[in-house]
Amino acid sequence: MKRSFLHLLILLAFCLPLFFLNLGGWDLWNPDEPRYAEVAREMMIGRNWLIPHLNGETYYDKPPMFFWLIAMASRLMGRVDATSARLPSAFFGLMTVICVYLLGRKIRDAKAGLLSGLVLATSVEYFWLARRANIDATLTFFVTLSILLFLKGMEAKKGKTAFFSLSYLSLAFGFLTKLYPALIVFVLAIGPFVLYRRKIKLLLSSHHLVGLLGFIIPIGLWLYLVLYLEGPEYMEGLFWHKTASTFLKAYGHDRPFYYYLYNFPVDFLPWSVFLPLAFFRAWKEKERLLLPLGWFVLGFLFFSLSKAKRELYLLPLYPSASLLVGACLGNGVTLRTLFKITGILLLTTAACLWAFLPKAKAYLPNALEGAVFLSLLCAVGGTLVLLFTRKAQYEKGTFAIALTGFALYMYLVFQVLPQINPYKSWRPFSEKVLHVMERGDKLAVYRLQGAELNFYTGIVPIRRIYDPRELLEELGKGPLVCVIRKKDLQEVVEKGAKVKVVFEQKVGGKELSVVTNKEEKDAGTTP
Repeated sequence: MKRSFLHLLILLAFCLPLFFLNLGGWDLWNPDEPRYAEVAREMMIGRNWLIPHLNGETYYDKPPMFFWLIAMASRLMGRVDATSARLPSAFFGLMTVICVYLLGRKIRDAKAGLLSGLVLATSVEYFWLARRANIDATLTFFVTLSILLFLKGMEAKKGKTAFFSLSYLSLAFGFLTKLYPALIVFVLAIGPFVLYRRKIKLLLSSHHLVGLLGFIIPIGLWLYLVLYLEGPEYMEGLFWHKTASTFLKAYGHDRPFYYYLYNFPVDFLPWSVFLPLAFFRAWKEKERLLLPLGWFVLGFLFFSLSKAKRELYLLPLYPSASLLVGACLGNGVTLRTLFKITGILLLTTAACLWAFLPKAKAYLPNALEGAVFLSLLCAVGGTLVLLFTRKAQYEKGTFAIALTGFALYMYLVFQVLPQINPYKSWRPFSEKVLHVMERGDKLAVYRLQGAELNFYTGIVPIRRIYDPRELLEELGKGPLVCVIRKKDLQEVVEKGAKVKVVFEQKVGGKELSVVTNKEEKDAGTTP
């Protein structure tokens, strides 16, 4: 008990600063963050908590759970802002690390659980998404918790029904967060494990069948209510066009089958080096490690077969990869070569950072000081890893890697991200747009989504236009302010649009123009 308490304190000492410190230190950035925050804001304003809305229209892309969480956090904090929008991800990011510790302790031992938790918390993509207003950290928690509780239900002598009920309730929350991925990852993780353990009869037991009600009742109630309120059109849009169909056809995220083969190793740094040995050890120890092995391998194959791919889609697999690596690190096997490679990579990173200095100076006023600090940090971390490796002190080497990552992330959180915020945030641009607009003006976006403007201007609805003829028609109806990409502006002018450029600005890589059809005296002043 004392050792478990100490392990949890260590994980909290890592995770609380990593996920919570300076959480609102920069604005909500694309992709996704302003859009999800705006859906939650409109949910609070419109009082419709069952059907998400964006720009005053039904939002088919996602079910409501994540927006409920943002809205509740925002109610507690008084408004929807960067901190309240990111708070659910940070909280569930922390809770997933705790679940991984408990899974690692159950699958192998407490040391493996601790190391697995450290691996997860300090992997690049997990750290990043636990600090963003993205759905996937929340989804990952509910899936991981449902797997943990199901495993407990399988092995418990008493309270099986309660464990299965809670497992399926957590799965229901995962389904209400992102629909099918929750079910698919759960089945791919649990299915092979149940078959290998020859526990199929357990699925037909009264404990399990009653436990299924934990999923059926909340999901059935939600489906009944949304069908009653919105009808089959909403169901078709949510369950097929915006979700299931993306497995067969991508809408903007079409990438090759092998995309994750080169993407995941980068996102799982600094622990990717240990994955090959972790897979090998897991295959040799299938009795213990089949659950995380099947969870990762089958999940990876499924997401690779899907047409739509983004690196964050793999986040529900990160707990399984962390369990595999944590079990390997805590197994006492020969890790000398892999730790040497990691130490050398850190030393190489210390040298390569200087190559990015010229570009960094354009965005970071103190780029030189940052390069010195980060290079020194990586050099010290790499040296410590190599020294511990020489003495075969692999646990200390693991902590040296984790602490180096921790320090790098903290520098990123307090120094780098706030300084690049002016180049990424839509807030300054949106404030200029508001300055241009006057009473009676309409705001439109041309071939842009516009959720960022919804959020930072508070204007709902914003006219979304995708065809030049629509824009010409809208310009003839009255005073209009339109946000358009510079590359699209010439096209609409050639089509006959008579507009004046009020101002231009680059936001997050997009060259944007704000144009209007108002007379010079009514066009506002250029900030």
